[in-house]
Amino acid sequence: MPVQRQNANDQSSTNSFLQQIFESRTKNEIDENDLLILLNDTELSRSFDRHSKFTIDHCKLLIAAVVHSKSTLNLPEFVSVINLLYTWRNFFRRHDLDRNGIIEPYALVNILNSLRFNLSPSTLETIVKRYSTRADDNSSGKISFEHYVQLCARLTLLNDLMQQKSTNDSPRNVCSFSIDEFMQLALSL
Repeated sequence: MPVQRQNANDQSSTNSFLQQIFESRTKNEIDENDLLILLNDTELSRSFDRHSKFTIDHCKLLIAAVVHSKSTLNLPEFVSVINLLYTWRNFFRRHDLDRNGIIEPYALVNILNSLRFNLSPSTLETIVKRYSTRADDNSSGKISFEHYVQLCARLTLLNDLMQQKSTNDSPRNVCSFSIDEFMQLALSL
């Protein structure tokens, strides 16, 4: 996935800010509860959409998207999580023109394509149905920032795990899972 380009000074000040936040904690690692507090109740929360609140499920997904085999983050992993969130936030904001924390389905499709998630039209249709909310049966669905973050974290995790499972000698876009591996993957989402 492409990383948002920043100049060296912006990146350095961002990393310094994140290091200060990390070091202000009494622990050497951040778990989902710590991440929840940091994202909702600290200066870091001002970086994200004012209409949204992160949940414990968001935090678990964000951690899993960066570190697949453990449930805590060290400083570099924490920085990676926040940088992913910043990237996703920036794409979302480009399409949330009225700044209400909601985007149209076509905007979601454009964002996912920009993030280089190569998804089929039928998969995109399934995603829009799953992650959109409708005021009534006559309105088209809209996607909130919270649902968007969940989706991006899940797609990142799935994409990474699928790439790990595919082999050089398998046909393109094909990977093999045992039933147990598939169940573990599905349950981790």
